[in-house]
Amino acid sequence: MILFLSFVVLLALGVPIAITTGLATIIAMSTDNLGLTTAVQRMFSGVDSFSLMAIPFFVFSGDIMLKGGASKRLIDFANKLFGWITGGLPITAIISSMFFAALSGSSPATVAGVGGVMIPNLIEKNYPKKFTVGLLCAAGSLGIIIPPSITMMSYGVVSEQSISRLFIAAVIPGIFIGLTLMIYSYIYARISKHEKVPFPTFKEVLISFKDAFFSIMMPVIILGGIYLGFATPTEAAAVAIIYSLIISLFIYKEIKPGDVLIIAKKSVITSAMIMFVIATSKLFSWYLTFRQVPLKVADVVLALESSPFVILLVINVILLFVGMIMDSSAAVLILTPLFLPIVTNIGVNPIHFGVIMIVNLAIGMLTPPFGLNLFVASGIGNISISDVIKGSVPFIALLIFDLMVITFVPQLSLLLVK
Repeated sequence: MILFLSFVVLLALGVPIAITTGLATIIAMSTDNLGLTTAVQRMFSGVDSFSLMAIPFFVFSGDIMLKGGASKRLIDFANKLFGWITGGLPITAIISSMFFAALSGSSPATVAGVGGVMIPNLIEKNYPKKFTVGLLCAAGSLGIIIPPSITMMSYGVVSEQSISRLFIAAVIPGIFIGLTLMIYSYIYARISKHEKVPFPTFKEVLISFKDAFFSIMMPVIILGGIYLGFATPTEAAAVAIIYSLIISLFIYKEIKPGDVLIIAKKSVITSAMIMFVIATSKLFSWYLTFRQVPLKVADVVLALESSPFVILLVINVILLFVGMIMDSSAAVLILTPLFLPIVTNIGVNPIHFGVIMIVNLAIGMLTPPFGLNLFVASGIGNISISDVIKGSVPFIALLIFDLMVITFVPQLSLLLVK
């Protein structure tokens, strides 16, 4: 009781989530005569993991690729392939976001990276601002779904599931969400009668492909190495750094050796923030387990004798709400110990549940009033937050439909894993 009361009060006072999580846990621990030494030990042990080394590696490689010119090459290639069909520009934005997600592992970074190029282009072609920013917010949510996903790695660590299997499990759901967004964009453009981009010549496509080839190969190398068993996610992330440095410095030549240090400093700050959230969240999770809270919650829920359908529906609603107000990695680390015993008791595969949880939190990132993607898109597109919210509503509805399919058709997540 003291733990949750402290947590709510600190959160209401605007204290950052990482500090809120750690401080609330320490306050609760003091009532059980557990000293600060225990808290420090648990925080250090929480981040003492080989798997977690992949996070700073992926952050650094993603930052290098973003600064090194990968995004504009990927967008140009996608536009050459799909820009000529009905709804080609929105479809280009979605496909670019999918590729960008495989580079950055972050939803806000995907919105910013693709939105900075595509929002002006879409508006120039007379697509309404509300539709444009709503589309980019939704497509950007793929940043934490399509592997490599930092949030998925956090789930793998706290649930003790294979991160490689989680990455593989997220591939088909990520593509499925991307396809539904493309279908919606096609129908919207067809009804609105938007003009198409001229059909490109084969030479133009070939030149664009050659220009984007090394950017395209980045996710292929990472996911191929993991899927074929040649490398763990951490090893693949280390290879990604070397690969991104080579193509950015020596092939694209858009960054100089001196820029690498600046990029590294930014990556260190981002990684430190993520690791601090993980450390305090692991302390929070340990204390919940120490007090046997997950078991008690599971007993209460299972005692209701509700069907697995109802239980999963309730958990989805809770996760959607939490995704609106809390950092996705923190939400995973705090809620997984509570919900995982419940879903495993009703026969849900932990790998499948990981995908369900991540998709929920991804939708939360474009759900008002606090969805982070909304504010990023507002800043990038220079559009009022109220217009961004209005534009996001149909996409939120579409993503919730996708979530229901992913939740109740587990084969989508488990097909490649088995």
